[in-house]
Amino acid sequence: MGATVADVVKEYGERYLKDSGDYVAERKILFDIARCRTSELGGHRYRCKGCGKEEVAYNSCRNRHCPQCLGSKTAKWLQARVSELLPVPYYHCVFTLPLALRGLVLSNRRIAFDLLFKAAAETLRKVALDPKHLGAEIGFFGVLHTWTQTLDFHPHVHFVVPGGGLRQGKWIEKKGKKFFLPVKVLSRVFRGKYIYYLKQACRRGELKAKNFENTINCSCSSDWVVYCKPPFAGPEAVLKYLSRYTHRIAISNRRIISFSNGLVSFRARSRRQSIGSRIVQIPAPEFLRRFLLHRVPSRFTRIRHFGIFSNNGRQKVIEKLKRILKAFASIKPPVLRPWLVCSCGSTDWLIIKEVTYLNSS
Repeated sequence: MGATVADVVKEYGERYLKDSGDYVAERKILFDIARCRTSELGGHRYRCKGCGKEEVAYNSCRNRHCPQCLGSKTAKWLQARVSELLPVPYYHCVFTLPLALRGLVLSNRRIAFDLLFKAAAETLRKVALDPKHLGAEIGFFGVLHTWTQTLDFHPHVHFVVPGGGLRQGKWIEKKGKKFFLPVKVLSRVFRGKYIYYLKQACRRGELKAKNFENTINCSCSSDWVVYCKPPFAGPEAVLKYLSRYTHRIAISNRRIISFSNGLVSFRARSRRQSIGSRIVQIPAPEFLRRFLLHRVPSRFTRIRHFGIFSNNGRQKVIEKLKRILKAFASIKPPVLRPWLVCSCGSTDWLIIKEVTYLNSS
C-alpha cells in the first residue's frame, strides 16, 4: 500500500496545527484521520464461514473528511440515484463562484455555500420555467465541491438535471440534445441572484467581510462560469464521477504517489486533454493546508434535491414520471461490493468477538 493522507497527518499534523493556530475543527479532523482503522479505535474479530480463517477489522473514524471512510454510504447513494434515473436525456450543469469572491466565501463557509445552492437552484428553475426555453417545472439534485485537482479552493456545485419537466401534469421534453438551457442566461441570472442574497446577508450582519462593496464590484466585472452540457457517456457516468466525493473530501489515497523527506507527491488531472495527468509535489504542511481548505461546516448538507425532486415526496413523483414515460423497467442499479472477501473467495463472515479494544502499542 502506498502513502496515505493519514501518513502525512501522523508526521506533520501537530506541527501544522501549531503553526496555523490550532483551530478546534481542524484538530478534530486530523485527530480522527490519524486514528482511523487503527487499534486505537478498537475493532471486530471475524471468522470466515467457508474456511474458518480469522480476520481483525479495525473500526473507522466515520469523519466525513476521511479518505478511508464512508465507502458503503457512497455505494448505497450511487445505487439509489441510479435506480431513480428516468429514460430521458440528462444534463450535467456546474455553477462556479468567481475568484474575486473566494476570500469572502472562505470566511463565511456555511452561509456562502447555502447561498450557492439557493441561487444556482433558483436560477435553473426560473430559466426552465420560461416558455422561451422549456416552460416546465424541473427537478434535479446537486453536490457541493470546493476543490481543484491540485487542492486549491474552487467552490462550485454540480447538478444532474433530466432534460425535461412537468407542465400541467404532462412531461415536456427539451427539443434537441445539444444543450439544455442557454448558459449565458444562466450565468447572468445566477450572478444577479447570488449577489442579491450576499447583500441581504451583509445588511443583516451575517457576513464577516472587509471591503465588501469593492469585493462585489470586482466579482461583477465579468460573466460567471456556468457549464451545462449533456454527459458524454450518459447520466450513469456523471453519477459515478460525483459519487467519488459525495461522502469524502478533496483527495483520495489512490491519487497519492509518495510521501518522503517532507514532500507529498500526488497525481492531478490536467484540464488540457493532450497532457492527461501530471505529478504535483508540495511540502507536507502545504498539503495539509490545502486539504483543510475544504473542510465542511458541521452538519452541513452537501447533497441536496430541488424542484419536483425535492426530498418531500420525491419517490412518488419519480414513480409517477416512470408511468408517464412508460419506464416499466428501471435502469439496473450497481451491485454493492462485499466489504470483506476471504482468500477462499467467501464473503460470509461471523463475528466471534463483538468489540476488541486493542492496545495501540
